Amino acid sequence: MSLESEGGNEKEEEGNRKKYEAEYIAWVEHAAKEIAATLKKLDVNEIAKIVEFYDKSLEHPASMHLPLESKEKETIETLIGSNRVENTILLKTRVLIFAPTILAPSTSSLDYGTTMHRHFFLHGLWFSIIALNEAYLKSATEPMLRYMLEHELAQGEIYKELTAHQIKILSPKMKGVVHEEARVKAIQQSAISADELQRERQLILDLSAQSPLVPMHFASASLFKYLEENWEEVKQFGLISQSDIEKELELLFSAEKFAGWADFSCSAFKIFLKELKREITMTGAEYGVEIV
Repeated sequence: MSLESEGGNEKEEEGNRKKYEAEYIAWVEHAAKEIAATLKKLDVNEIAKIVEFYDKSLEHPASMHLPLESKEKETIETLIGSNRVENTILLKTRVLIFAPTILAPSTSSLDYGTTMHRHFFLHGLWFSIIALNEAYLKSATEPMLRYMLEHELAQGEIYKELTAHQIKILSPKMKGVVHEEARVKAIQQSAISADELQRERQLILDLSAQSPLVPMHFASASLFKYLEENWEEVKQFGLISQSDIEKELELLFSAEKFAGWADFSCSAFKIFLKELKREITMTGAEYGVEIV
């Protein structure tokens, strides 16, 4: 490959990145309006607490996640099997995550999630993290909790298979297919009843109406920064690449690229928060944003 073609590829990649970032920022600004409409239904004091939490999270993203207590960890290990989360970091958070909806039909343009399963490559090691919403962890029945965990693990397995086939970018339609395939598998593995499944969906809706809601990218960035800040405690969970595919992905998902992506996600969250504050108050002064 010539230097000209390499330079052309770099310019194309840079152009695609800038286009994606601009589209993502436009989306979070739009999402802020929808979430503000939900927040406005809460008591003013509750709104203030959520905004205060947002401000703290923006200032210190890693603080958004905390380790599970021993009893909480035991519950997860009993439900899912300790061997399946043996090298997984288990955390909890106040937030629910949101992303563009892949569910059809849907009454909202957003999908809300209580659990997130992520993999990061840091200091030559792969880390697996499962983060759960704290209120969901306390309110869900055991069948609900197992279903949600099975769903996240199933999605992780499917995405790993897709990566092995060099499929790295998925359309919303394909993401919907993955979600549905994982959902069916999770129902089978957890043996959750149809009635319990419906109550689980209602619980998520109830929590989404009263919890801090953050974009999935920012929640992921928080996890990455949590790893960086708590390295001495978490390094025991790290694993070297277990396959040729993971070795190839080491360059694609380098710590430098993760760090750059995390910084962008935090910048986008700052824009989201500014727009949210603008929407939930007449002047914005109460939440630190003067609108003139």
